[in-house]
Amino acid sequence: MNSYIAFVIFCFGLLSVNAQTYKAAFRADVCSCLEEESLKRTLTENTFKACLRETLPKYAVQIDAEIVEPDVSKKYYKGQLARKALLFAMQYELIYSCDVYFKHLDYQRTSQKLIARENAKENDLEKYNQMVALTPNAMAYFMRAQLQFNIGNIKASEADVLKSLEVNPNKDNEKATRHELLLLASIYEEQEDFSAAVTLYDKIYIGDYDVEVARLRALSDKKAGGTIANISKIGQVEVIKNNTSLKTIEKTSRRKSRTHKLEKKKDSSSLRKLLKL
Repeated sequence: MNSYIAFVIFCFGLLSVNAQTYKAAFRADVCSCLEEESLKRTLTENTFKACLRETLPKYAVQIDAEIVEPDVSKKYYKGQLARKALLFAMQYELIYSCDVYFKHLDYQRTSQKLIARENAKENDLEKYNQMVALTPNAMAYFMRAQLQFNIGNIKASEADVLKSLEVNPNKDNEKATRHELLLLASIYEEQEDFSAAVTLYDKIYIGDYDVEVARLRALSDKKAGGTIANISKIGQVEVIKNNTSLKTIEKTSRRKSRTHKLEKKKDSSSLRKLLKL
């Protein structure tokens, strides 16, 4: 009996290793495609999808080999789901293993922030000050926090978004406070407290195919020194439990921020459907 159990465990381990091996090879091939394309032109989302489209058929046999299903129709359906899951995973896994992809997404994010900052009008601050004075609710504080962030008043923005969360009657609902938490994560990134940002992205993540947050989390996690081993946390949504308060996150962030400053001072059609993520 013990020998049988050991054999079963060995087989499962072997399957896991094989799956991980082809996934790593898939990542490497997509990255090679992106590197080659980056030498010709500026990378875009369409370039990324084209590389996925080019690479995926090469791994069809390995993907289908892992699906144990006698019914042909069901096996095809499960195969499509497996392909879709693989393509989704690539959107954040490649951030860890492909520098050209990481730099492309990081540049895009920085560009978006700079454009928003360029278009922000500091004169509008008085209008939002009056809004907060007249109706000091979550929306008023959030709108002022967003403007403060766009014009570069990061500390003022942090104070406002925390106040927005404090007075929000739905503050314990991550879906209802998604915009506030996303802004707070961006604030922590501006302060180079990437671990605190990752903690918030784990709190915000709403499950399968939440591409925006999965990518943002991976970007911050890589900057915090994280490796591809951390991707297992995506989907588990267990880093922050529901009883973890924002005050705890804020205190941790401030403590890390002070430490960081001190240290810084010291030194065919199915495939097309799958690609519509």
